[in-house]
Amino acid sequence: MAKRSDRRARRQGAAAGGAASPPRTPESAPPPAAYRTRQFWLGVLAAACLLVPVAVAAAAIVGGGDDDGAAASAKAPESPEEAVQREVERLQKATQTRDKDQVKDLTDRARGLAADLTPVVDGVARTLPPDSETKVGPLASAAAVGDWMRRTRAARRYFRDSVSGETGTNVARGALAAAVNSVGELVATYRLALDDRSNRAALLERVRGQRDVAMRAWDTGTVQLDAINIAVGYGHQHVPALGAGGLPPDDLPEGTGAVDEP
Repeated sequence: MAKRSDRRARRQGAAAGGAASPPRTPESAPPPAAYRTRQFWLGVLAAACLLVPVAVAAAAIVGGGDDDGAAASAKAPESPEEAVQREVERLQKATQTRDKDQVKDLTDRARGLAADLTPVVDGVARTLPPDSETKVGPLASAAAVGDWMRRTRAARRYFRDSVSGETGTNVARGALAAAVNSVGELVATYRLALDDRSNRAALLERVRGQRDVAMRAWDTGTVQLDAINIAVGYGHQHVPALGAGGLPPDDLPEGTGAVDEP
């Protein structure tokens, strides 16, 4: 009975003093400090992943500013003036290369023409000696004149195509072409003289004048060839004169003054 009285008394006291405090549960415990949570440290790690590369990049920019400036300067687009100058230099180099090729080709061809046309000039010289303005020697045969015509036709074919180069090269080409054409004309006139007895003297006199024009033009062309060979770096190049007894432009050895390729 005593125990029941005690329990009853406790219930009554609780009713009189108010409701008893409920026992503390884990959910009602105060939250732990923020720096002790797992979410906090995950956030710190994420921030580090973002901020550290940014800091390294900033240091690289500050430390390597000069290099980056040089690279930016090197990649800067060229100005219109620079582009024009670069194109001028390219064209100059291409022109110089082309002119050297043309000079060599013309010089080689002129040597071949001298060999091909010398029999023609020597044959005419037997009829019309170059050291006399009045003397007339024996006439060549029709077969010999036919050979002269074949030689001159082949020589003239080389100059049918108009090839433009530097001024000096064009002058040499023009002079040599005039010489070859004059040789072709004198051969045609010589052939007429064989067939036309009544006008032979006048025709042969015409041949003499045509030969003189051919010789002067050839001499001009070979002198100019020598000059342009020196100009492009090949040194002195002496193409023979037409006919026996012709003299080169000078007595310097072939190739004197040549410039080696860089």
